[in-house]
Amino acid sequence: MKLFTIGDSISQGFMSLAAARTDLCFSTLIAKSMGLQVGANYLYPEWLAGGLPANIEKILRRLEKKYGSDINALDWLTILPTLESVLDEAEDYYERQGGSAEKRYPGGIEFFHNVAIQGFDIADSWMITPNVCKYQIELSNKKGEGKPDFLGLPNAAFYRTALKVLNPSLNPIFDDFSQLDWLKHHTTAPGGVENLILWLGANNALGTVISLEINPTPNDPNQILQEPSQDPKSFREVREQWNLWHPKDFEAEYQQFLDRVDAIMKNNSNPDWNVFIGTVPFVTIAPLAKGVGSTTAIDVPGEEKPSIYYKYYTYFPFEEDTVKETGTLYLTLQDALYIDDCIRTYNQVIKELVKSKNSQYSQPRYHIVDLANALQQIAFKRNAGDVQYKFPEYFNFVYPQVNTKYYHADTIGRLRQGGLFSLDGIHPSAIGQGLIAYEFLKEMQKVGVVNSTDLDWKSIFSSDQLYSEPITLMHEFYDNKEFAETIIKLFGRNPLARNPAITRRLS
Repeated sequence: MKLFTIGDSISQGFMSLAAARTDLCFSTLIAKSMGLQVGANYLYPEWLAGGLPANIEKILRRLEKKYGSDINALDWLTILPTLESVLDEAEDYYERQGGSAEKRYPGGIEFFHNVAIQGFDIADSWMITPNVCKYQIELSNKKGEGKPDFLGLPNAAFYRTALKVLNPSLNPIFDDFSQLDWLKHHTTAPGGVENLILWLGANNALGTVISLEINPTPNDPNQILQEPSQDPKSFREVREQWNLWHPKDFEAEYQQFLDRVDAIMKNNSNPDWNVFIGTVPFVTIAPLAKGVGSTTAIDVPGEEKPSIYYKYYTYFPFEEDTVKETGTLYLTLQDALYIDDCIRTYNQVIKELVKSKNSQYSQPRYHIVDLANALQQIAFKRNAGDVQYKFPEYFNFVYPQVNTKYYHADTIGRLRQGGLFSLDGIHPSAIGQGLIAYEFLKEMQKVGVVNSTDLDWKSIFSSDQLYSEPITLMHEFYDNKEFAETIIKLFGRNPLARNPAITRRLS
């Protein structure tokens, strides 16, 4: 096997709040660059009905088709049924139709080369199995969560997604296969695994900017790794109370993760293997968490220039007055600094653990892809508009230009800002995925895995419909607070949020 991918939502191609476009994600682009035939010797899941749990782009496209570029006062009376129709399609398909837990993935496919799954944190890579998913889906159904309801999302969306990825054939032989079990399965098969992409850790911090609050782990690695007695049917419910891992807890978890990976790769039937590990991105640069209020330039040790931080961070459509009115929907400058300091320490831990592993081999086997640094250089507001990143040459004169601001287009379909993040304000667009692929390819070229970092940027830009076909009613997100709140509430029922705080605080 030439390429195998373990990761979370970004590696899965999660865009606009749905696991929907694995065909456009960075690892698929890398597979193509390596000459692999996508759909044959590099397989990934396709997500119909817009994907899981709710596709914001599909919602806005449907509204745009019905109402045009403006929703007038009378139209607002009928908007909820339109929104409901889109959500119903996903709910019906993944709970009761072809995408349900009882239906095999079409084509008799037994496994995918990309086993990335939305919402996965580090320990999920060995703790979540199809058996766990089936148990949790059945439990959710028994609670009545699988019944059709108004503005409802597919129940147990996290587990439904994981089940489809980890056991698409529903073969009982694979019911105990986690991400790492699949890695072991492929490394011991003829040919082994030549190149492994590992990118986990973002979900050990991402919940902070989704819920706009910090719930840290207890700084007790024994509790993190041993309680509640590793019961796979209940362990995640306990872990979901946390959304930011203390660096010591992160270190213990990542150490176990890397030890498990290394033990598997040492038995690889392919002796010439390499592992490419992504660092944890700074979640505070995601445009979902919009910086408002006064700014402060912070000197960070080891960084060449100060980073710009804001007085408050709230949801993208809102301004400082929302912070003052609600008194709850925000993180402070100090909160953002604390989150980023944790992530900086995470990445130091990853680099030290990789260095230790490489010392055991005659040549480096583990290679850091410093995505945290690259994405920070790209961040428009973090750099006060003075973006430091060296983009591929294709970006120099492409028009319109793209940046990391939250997506916005005018009523005649001209992109006004954004383009690198999808509509959930967290996950990359197709163009953003291309830049991640570019960063991996640069490291792969150094190792000799690929000969070039070239990508078909013209195709990538045209495949990104947010860029090539801008949404003309985006102004409604900014002009209509109630509409923005309705969409944001979807985040509160999304497993990535890890708690219902958003729904509760916007009600």
